Amino acid sequence: MYKKLWLSHWIVLFALFLAGCATGPYQGEGKTKSDALLKQQLEAADQQRASKPEGRIIFAGFAMHSQSRAFRGDVLLAEKSVLAIDPNAIVLKLSNPAFGQDADWPYATTQNMEQVLKKVSALARDNDKAVILMTTHGNVDVLSVNFSTQYYPHVNARVLNDWLKDLRGKQTLLLLSACYSGSFLPAVGGPSRIVLTASAKDRSSFGCQFHSTNTYFMDALLNQAELTSFSLEQLMAQAQKTVDQKERNQKLSPPSLPQISIGTAAKVWSNQALKDWVVQ
Repeated sequence: MYKKLWLSHWIVLFALFLAGCATGPYQGEGKTKSDALLKQQLEAADQQRASKPEGRIIFAGFAMHSQSRAFRGDVLLAEKSVLAIDPNAIVLKLSNPAFGQDADWPYATTQNMEQVLKKVSALARDNDKAVILMTTHGNVDVLSVNFSTQYYPHVNARVLNDWLKDLRGKQTLLLLSACYSGSFLPAVGGPSRIVLTASAKDRSSFGCQFHSTNTYFMDALLNQAELTSFSLEQLMAQAQKTVDQKERNQKLSPPSLPQISIGTAAKVWSNQALKDWVVQ
């Protein structure tokens, strides 16, 4: 009896969730709310930029898939880490929320993500650092966009490279936490850019179950003690070891093999302690 009541309870909740999302992220009340939230974030970013000289971090995080809580968790973890480095960082956050998560950020639609990355490009000055996180399910040359039970056109390397074109020449850290995300490296790397991926081009990554707090890669990368005292290269080296050990312990195979690409002009700050990234 209790099992039947429990099941009925969750069926009702799920039906309400679907009803609330029935119009999808591109129309109706959901889009109206999302547009208003995005406008607020963009206006706040403009105000923050005007309040401080160059030499700050501009963070944009995109939780692109609504079928795991880990993706929004990754964005929150990255935001926390960025603010530990630069308490005055500009923060932009988009999410397609999982069941039970708040819909208090703009939706991570392709239109919204493109708009936000254009804003990041416009905000970034010579001594600023842009930090961009895209976290979702993926495949070869695919970063999935999912809202409720509906899939929308995915982001591929060509599209992402186009979105990032105005950041060429500006210090940029791109974090891709998705299966097969290493397949993006040839297209999205660049002289001024550091790219970290959760997996090699032909490998799955792990930790994206529905109830997960973070993906394995982002947890290993950013949940490190005294984070800001280490360089990005040091953090990545430790993350690779941590992920490998966790996968071995859980007998997950083949290993995900997180990847790093460092542009020739980014080598200096890839070796700096994170606390030294910000111009005081």
